[in-house]
This record gives sequence, C-alpha cells and structure tokens, in this order.
Amino acid sequence: MNSFDGSHPVVGGRRVSVADDGRVLVDGARPAAGDGVARAIAALVVGDLPADAPERAIAVDQTNTSVIVDERLVVKIVGRWAAADRAGLLLERLAAGGSHDVARLHGRVGWRHPQLGDSTLAIVTEYLPGAEDGWTWAVDDVVAAVAGAPDPAWPAELGTKVARMHDVLGDAASSAGADAATARLARADDALTRAIATTDGPTGVRLRNRREALARDIRSLPKTRPGLEFPIHGDLHLGQVLASPDAAAPDGRRYTIIDFDGDPQLDAADRERADAAARDVAHLLVSLDLVAAVAQKRLGRADPAAFAWADRARAALLDAYLAALARAELFDPHLLPGFEAEQLAAELHYAAGFLPGWRYAPDAAIAHRYASTNETPEDPWTPPPFEPTST
Repeated sequence: MNSFDGSHPVVGGRRVSVADDGRVLVDGARPAAGDGVARAIAALVVGDLPADAPERAIAVDQTNTSVIVDERLVVKIVGRWAAADRAGLLLERLAAGGSHDVARLHGRVGWRHPQLGDSTLAIVTEYLPGAEDGWTWAVDDVVAAVAGAPDPAWPAELGTKVARMHDVLGDAASSAGADAATARLARADDALTRAIATTDGPTGVRLRNRREALARDIRSLPKTRPGLEFPIHGDLHLGQVLASPDAAAPDGRRYTIIDFDGDPQLDAADRERADAAARDVAHLLVSLDLVAAVAQKRLGRADPAAFAWADRARAALLDAYLAALARAELFDPHLLPGFEAEQLAAELHYAAGFLPGWRYAPDAAIAHRYASTNETPEDPWTPPPFEPTST
C-alpha cells in the first residue's frame, strides 16, 4: 500500500491536514473534485494516468468525498480520520478472495501521521459507467411488476452475491461470546425506544399500535445462540447495490455491492465490531419492503401488489442466499425477526433526525408487516405525493 507521511503531506500540490475534530481537509477545506488531490492519488495507485486526467464529482451527499477520475476510476477520500480503514480492509479481503460481487479494488493509499498513527487516506476502485443505485433501478422494476411485468430475477442474484461475500469475510469468524444475545437485545430495544420517542403524527400512532408486535420479535433475540460473528458489510440495503449496463448479463445489468463503511448510525467503535451474518441479510430484506414503499409513492397510491412483490422477492433472496452459502454455520435465521424489527425502528429514528421525508417508507413496511393493537384509532398508510428528488 502506498502512503503519505507527515502531519501536512502535499498531495497534488495541495496541503492535506486533519482538523481538531478529525475532519480531513485540503488547503483548509473539504476535498472536492477539481482540486487535483483525487487525480494525484489515482496516479499513485494505477501509475498510467494522464497528467491532465479530468475529475468529476459524484453528486450525492456523503461522509467521504468520491471523485471520478479519467472516467475510469473512483477515488474515495476520507472525510474524517480513519473513516475508510474498515472499508479498505474488507475490500482487500474480498479482492484477495476473488470476489466479483464488489467494485474492483485498484488499491488504497495510507497516511502515516506522526501524532495520529497510520490510517487510510483514500480508496481507489473501478468506475462503473451508467450505474444507478437501487433506490432508482429497483423502484423502476417494482413499478413495472405492479403494472404486470414479470418479476425481476435480481433478488435471487443478490442473495447469491451476499452469500459469496459472507463466505469470504467469514474466514475471520469467531464465537460471538456468551453476552452476544444480551447485547443484541439491548441494541434493538434502544432502537425501538428511540423510534417511539421521535416519531409523531399518524406515523407515530401506527408505530405505537404495533409497538408490542415489534417488541415481541425483538424479545426473540435472547433466545438465540451466540453463534459466529465476523466483519460484515454492516449497512447493506438496495441503495448500496449499483446496477450498471452489462450486455453479457441475462438482464443486461451487472449488480455491484458498494460502501463497506458500516452503519452510519453507530459510532466508530461499534462499526468496527464483528457482527452476525443475519444482520446483513435482515437489512437487505427490510430494504425490499422499503423499495416497495417507494414504488407506491411513485405510483401515487397504496397498492397491495407492491408488497406482494416484496413477499416474493424476500423469499427468492433468502432461498438463494441459503443455497449459495458454503459456510452454513455463519447464518442463524432465528436472528432475522429481531434484526428486522430493529432495522425498521432505526430507519424511523434516522428519518426523524436527518431525513423527515423518508419516514413514509419504514412507516409503510411496519404497517404492512406487523399487527396493530388498534389501541388508538389510526388512519391507513398512504404514500406522500411523488416528488422526483424526495427519496
């Protein structure tokens, strides 16, 4: 791995530093496309880059800064010290394991800081022209399925891909420890408590009417075996799956899993901890329900056919995962109900704090999947008006 040294290394003619709060800065500002830093990093990794290779920003909100260089490389520059250490290590392990389910890793660039130690400054991966994330391509497919098109085959393909990813990363699996069940229960209980405390209005009524059903699934966690844990993806949902054109694929698409930074709602220490394979699977299953909700927003109506598709997609994904997983001991299906309930609660809490326009999606999934006590009169879930940029 190539590395820069010093507290203020010069990269591409720019001074890179770490602020007191951990932010990585380029000449005192956040790294950005056009400042030349991404190009210099890419050249260090691949070696054959033109001196005037263009830089182009990836126009999404990110903790880190990702820049397309020369229309063939993606350079992810960390936004905070140590923010990409986890992703870099996991991508290296997947590359060493021959994985084709993630973006090809060209390399990562380190930073030896005299006070802070060694960390990752940037990761360089292949660029996938024409790629879209699952909040676009998957929603398109669900809308088409509701209109009568055949069900897409990608849920099963994703199940197979995740199984292969877990088989590689599971080489580092070890016993979760006797306190694992208690820790899982505490984390899930906290997620539900925070969701209840921060969710109001009709969504809050529907949530409270299903609090006992969610809590019942969460209470199943202490009844499970500790099992095995290893460094999983940690934030696996359809938004982390890119679809790019591929004429050789049966459906004309290549599906690529991205973003191994871990769950952004956890602090850095918790993101670094090993976890159960079932958490990745649960998060992906939940995201199928969330995509069904987004599709209903796109359609402008609540349509049971969207969740009927989600039922079929969930079954196809899980069946394919189980069939492809070589290390069956890595996965405990009994963890799924508790992890799914926790993730839906976490989605609501995330929406309350960061993205209020998103809460309709977990609201829809909870209303669909969990029985209501009808303790408080509630309105049926309906999607908000469709706005192309609101999801």
